[in-house]
Amino acid sequence: MGRGVFFNREVFGADKLVAGVGKRPWREILAAAPLTARAQADIARIYEEAIDYLPGLTSAQKKDRLSRVSYRDFLLKIAGVDPAAIPYFQAMSQDEWGVGVDAVSALDVWTFDFPGFQGLKLAPGSAPRMGNTADGYADGGSYTFHFPDGNATIARLLVRKLIPAAVPGRGVEDAATAGVDYAQLDKPGQNVRVRLSSIAVGVRNIGGPEASRGVEIAYSRRGELFRVHAKDCVLAGYNMMIPYLCPDMSRAQKDALHYLVKIPLVYTTVAIRNWRAFKALGVSEIYAPGCYHATMRLNPVVDIGSYTSVRSPDDPILVRMVRVPCTPGLDERTQHRLGHADLLATSLETFERNIRDQLGRTLGPGGFDPARDITAITVNRWPHGYAYEYNPLFDPQWKPGQAPHEIGRARFGRIAIANSDSGAAAYTDSAIDQAWRAVNDLMQA
Repeated sequence: MGRGVFFNREVFGADKLVAGVGKRPWREILAAAPLTARAQADIARIYEEAIDYLPGLTSAQKKDRLSRVSYRDFLLKIAGVDPAAIPYFQAMSQDEWGVGVDAVSALDVWTFDFPGFQGLKLAPGSAPRMGNTADGYADGGSYTFHFPDGNATIARLLVRKLIPAAVPGRGVEDAATAGVDYAQLDKPGQNVRVRLSSIAVGVRNIGGPEASRGVEIAYSRRGELFRVHAKDCVLAGYNMMIPYLCPDMSRAQKDALHYLVKIPLVYTTVAIRNWRAFKALGVSEIYAPGCYHATMRLNPVVDIGSYTSVRSPDDPILVRMVRVPCTPGLDERTQHRLGHADLLATSLETFERNIRDQLGRTLGPGGFDPARDITAITVNRWPHGYAYEYNPLFDPQWKPGQAPHEIGRARFGRIAIANSDSGAAAYTDSAIDQAWRAVNDLMQA
């Protein structure tokens, strides 16, 4: 089983699933696609031909040029792709960057092996004006592992370390299936107490930030308001919300925190009775650039500890679908704000209707029936998902210490600021690094 592309009638004129991506020549794959002959030829050329579209420039000069144009403009204006082919490429960058190819630089997507750069002979490694994600991948990236429950396993491991009685077992292998004893999380006398269902609504320095004698935190829990005093406080939530929690912050620090507009994402999980249709169509992953969800794939095969993944097409399985609400043509932060509004205004009924329609049209030729084969749908609406990473197409090149995330994370009296936002990097290692920095900020105060 391999990858496929679903062309939908609303964008491409007809519904058609083509399979064999990575296993057959692109001209052969695209021959059945509802695209013009020129669009088919141009897409195949971008994937398969090693053409230097920037002759006469050094590798460093090429990288600089690519950092100043979107991947869309690279395809249209530098590689000379037919505009009719652009809808195919449009959503390729959404899952990683939260925007389409109109709002991510050509240099950044080069690091993810997007097609069209093979003839430029670019030297390996990062370069100036490269985004954080691209910079990391250009220099080798890191080992990637997918837990069966996603990053929830990381949270389980952290809680087990802090409150061993709450999560029985030891080691990574048994964490995914370990039960959680919630009664152990918030017990008097423990060094660490985790209080769930508690939302901070106000945080202030007692005596003012310059001569703070501690911190007062107000929080809401089950319809009641509570107040607690502490020596120190680390705010590790969405950094943009901190000015509302700490209204007496300076305007400059508030403005810096407001700059960080998180990326909106939707991770939809669909439980199906079996995956015979995927098997019959020869695909496990489908790119659908014109659809409500731009990608869908069978849940990855992961065996860890006592957890084992399904193997037979007759077994139930989860299908993971990704939607990123974008508004092509605008700068990235504006697109994210509009995406937040989209997710707030969209009903579950709209999601379900689109999910059933897309799965039925895509997998129908393989025998899939949404009414019969879908057993459950979970829509994880993540309006404030990935931390904002500066985009070289829209953001200035700040001097060290002057970027919004650096100004925004400055210690405020006895209040320190963490979260991956304060590292301007949407990764677990950034969140961990910023937590370490925030605690040390308070210890050195």
